[in-house]
Amino acid sequence: MTKFIVVVLILGLNYASLLAQEENLTGIELAFDSDSFADGIRDTSEVADRNYTTALRIGIYGAWADHNYLGLPWVRRKIDGFVIDKLIERSGFIKDRTSHNFVFIANGFSPSYINDIDSTYVQAVNAGYDFSQDRPFSSFTGFRSTRRIEGKKRLAHSAYEYNLAVNSSFTFGFASFGLAQRTDNWFKNGRPEAVVWERDESKDYPTGQVIPRALPLFMYSLSGEAAFFQPFRKILFQVRPELNLGYYTNVGVGLDIGKVMNVEKHVDNMGYTDTNNPSVAVVNNESIGLSITGGASVRAVLYDAHLNGLYARSAGHFIGFSDMRKFQWEGHLGVKLQLLKKIEITYSVSRRSAGFRNDIVSRNPIWGTIGLKYLIGEPGEGCYNL
Repeated sequence: MTKFIVVVLILGLNYASLLAQEENLTGIELAFDSDSFADGIRDTSEVADRNYTTALRIGIYGAWADHNYLGLPWVRRKIDGFVIDKLIERSGFIKDRTSHNFVFIANGFSPSYINDIDSTYVQAVNAGYDFSQDRPFSSFTGFRSTRRIEGKKRLAHSAYEYNLAVNSSFTFGFASFGLAQRTDNWFKNGRPEAVVWERDESKDYPTGQVIPRALPLFMYSLSGEAAFFQPFRKILFQVRPELNLGYYTNVGVGLDIGKVMNVEKHVDNMGYTDTNNPSVAVVNNESIGLSITGGASVRAVLYDAHLNGLYARSAGHFIGFSDMRKFQWEGHLGVKLQLLKKIEITYSVSRRSAGFRNDIVSRNPIWGTIGLKYLIGEPGEGCYNL
């Protein structure tokens, strides 16, 4: 049933692209995260580092992505008006253009082993491994509405201007649906079947997901992109602050560097497809466009539903607040290829520090992301609603 829903969504978006005017629908996106996408650079001797995350994202860009009928854009606008809009107006920010994005996201996280009868798991248990010492299974399935404002900002008491983008998002969905387990099995690449996602109370170790099924989850996110230095043409440095409040609650700052396309004024964060990473679509003004970027960030973490669950009210095994690492880093490298001003293909590899303290299980997981966009916007303008 879940696969049928995904197919219907994909076909529906493709059909809509044929009917839409460019100002209504300016881009369509499909992206996947998988551990297997990074197998080519993974240390094959580290068997325990082969499983961490999986994700699916389907999105649209344009005026339709900000329609009240979708529900979340209306909520996001109300929060934006209360939190950030007046601050932007009073800050001297010179607005250039605004874009909107609406996505369906299903993602999940797993411990080191996803099958409890596989020989590698049995060997690990004999060496002292226990599911209760690892992170729990967890997943999110829902939607995200994002607004992106681009423009210029002048430093106080200075004539220096820099390009600034402000992203705001509202995410709403549910925990512990089965789609994450299915996407985990779609891209196994030699891994055993992911079977421990389902709870089995007859076993003497934790199984199943950390949050009760269908529990509502929400998050409001703010992030900025300030391109402060351009040493050469098409080479940009930018700083990226961010704040997430909800089922992720954290604050962080990142630094990005990249060779960008002609029309890009910011470094595209081509990292993973999680809900705290907003999507961007820009149409290049040449038939072939290439962007190569990288970035790193550090976050101060107060709450992570994928690790903490509901603490003592969790459905199963959870990581307590005292065992969480309060500061976590992550980095990514990505490449983007745009063809004929219509098709965009991206590939990136991300790495993240361990989210909790444990002497038996300690790893910095690595995974890959593959994305595909169909662009309908005008070349050189980007997928924007002016």
